[in-house]
Amino acid sequence: MGVLFVLLFSLNSFAALAPRMYSIILQGGLSSRQNQDSFQNSVYSNKMDINILYFVRGGPTFGFRYLIESRNEAGSEAGEAYGPSAGYYWERGWFILGHYDILSKIGSWTNGEGPQIDFGYLEHIGGQFHIGFQVSDRTTVYKTDKTSALSEIRTVKDTYPSATLMYLF
Repeated sequence: MGVLFVLLFSLNSFAALAPRMYSIILQGGLSSRQNQDSFQNSVYSNKMDINILYFVRGGPTFGFRYLIESRNEAGSEAGEAYGPSAGYYWERGWFILGHYDILSKIGSWTNGEGPQIDFGYLEHIGGQFHIGFQVSDRTTVYKTDKTSALSEIRTVKDTYPSATLMYLF
């Protein structure tokens, strides 16, 4: 991720984000973390998100986000989340997006909801394609465990970097 950051800023081109005043954005992010816990067990967390947004150059952006994730911090779990998004893209590539997952599930946990905020940068690479990075901060509160009616709520907090690819229609 650090190499991508250095590469983007070494280009020093800072191309304008979009040639049109209004566009539809299809933006995807990919994050993969693998490390070891204190017992030397392999721990991973992978996420892929897809955003479909209405873009107004120099104005607000709004749309919808779908996220797929897998992790093994409390046993192998896979899940998904979706909800509305809103944010702002500056013409020189910086952006901020806020999402609110209206329904999230992972493993046996369902009825999750919560906010996520993304800060990132995109560089124009040709045509309508842009590539960059983002750092996301996400909090999700899961209210239902399908395997136990006595379970308390589960809160998952995550901060993670992602590689990002965007196409403007």
